[in-house]
Amino acid sequence: MLSLSRSDTAKGKAKSRNGTNGANRLAAAFQLAGLALLRVQLPVSRGARGRTKSGEAAVEATVKLAVEQLSAKCGENRDRIAILAEDETADAAVLGARAEGQVRSFVLLSGRLSPRAKEVLAEWSDNPTFCLVSSEDKTALRDMTDVYFSSRNADSDIQVLEGMGSGTKLVESWAIQFPQREPLEQTIAGWVHRELSSVGREREVSFMTEDGWKIFANLLLPDLEGKLAPGVILLHSGRSDRYVFTNLERLLVRAGFAVLNIDWRGRGKSVGKGKYFDLSKEERANGKLDAKAAIDFLTSQNGVDTNRVGLVGIIHGAEHAVAGSVGDSRVKALAILHGYVPANDEERAYLTSGQVHVMYVTSRAHKQVTETMRGLYEATPDKLTRFLVFEGGAIGYQLFELDDNFEPTIVGWLEEGLAQRDITK
Repeated sequence: MLSLSRSDTAKGKAKSRNGTNGANRLAAAFQLAGLALLRVQLPVSRGARGRTKSGEAAVEATVKLAVEQLSAKCGENRDRIAILAEDETADAAVLGARAEGQVRSFVLLSGRLSPRAKEVLAEWSDNPTFCLVSSEDKTALRDMTDVYFSSRNADSDIQVLEGMGSGTKLVESWAIQFPQREPLEQTIAGWVHRELSSVGREREVSFMTEDGWKIFANLLLPDLEGKLAPGVILLHSGRSDRYVFTNLERLLVRAGFAVLNIDWRGRGKSVGKGKYFDLSKEERANGKLDAKAAIDFLTSQNGVDTNRVGLVGIIHGAEHAVAGSVGDSRVKALAILHGYVPANDEERAYLTSGQVHVMYVTSRAHKQVTETMRGLYEATPDKLTRFLVFEGGAIGYQLFELDDNFEPTIVGWLEEGLAQRDITK
């Protein structure tokens, strides 16, 4: 929680006292919601027109350090940080946290933002922002509405009050004017708790394949309070690694999936027995064993439904996904993104059997692959199987940048495909 540290003038002292009760109420609400809290005062002045670049850098560095300190205290929840900032601290909060992957959401009280900070929030589409402002505070009202309307995150929200002052004073004024209604600090703490819970818990893990490869991966587990989560395994292409799925893995865990995003053999961090392009053709093809081991590892995690697993694969990753899941009744859905044709009759029979839901994705310029996928799609009786054809020649993860709706489409399809425990009925 970032607040202003103003000069020791009488006016400054009065302003500080006016917001103290609101800040304390917020701190208490966060603690009651089970959230760890770090309070930081930033040396930001309302009239600092002559602020230097070095001064701005120092303030942003303070924000960065605060994020790292809180993250270090939070153990397995270290990558679930929210920042609450008031007035001018909002700008420093956004710019200081823009490179910190642990930060997942913002609460801005009467935030005053530079054009650059607004751009950062607009681009940070996977992080929601909760804006609160009083209507008479024209400058902050303009900035907060700009942020809300430019956000592409469905969970972003804005609350416009009247005659409440600015910053943490909003909380104090609300308590005085509406003593019978839910305290504003509880509304804020509840929003933060929901948002941080929805991003799940993330950590790097490793596991062994049956032929001795050590595979590294990101494991993300949602907070489902005792319910079993369906699992999704992500397999990148031969020229990339797990980080092409950074946004997709977050969308999936927010939707309630347990996610295992792996570097398969020879790529990323999984290079203990050699790099991909130095491996033999046979060794590369054994990437299917990575997919098999990934299924075993994910389904061994507490809270994961062993009978509802989906795989998403790009090109060679799609080949590994199919070959590694043939005959595995735990796998209920396969999303195949480009470049895949069945390696043998067993794979073809598996995909067209109706035992597994399949999403085929291709681009029109790749004619042979497109026709092969079309044939598989038309031969499949399963009504949830999908066939998506994009214009042009983009492949796999390139479509994530070309179509903002593509990753949410994958998530929505997996929700539908993994909602049913027995697709043969």
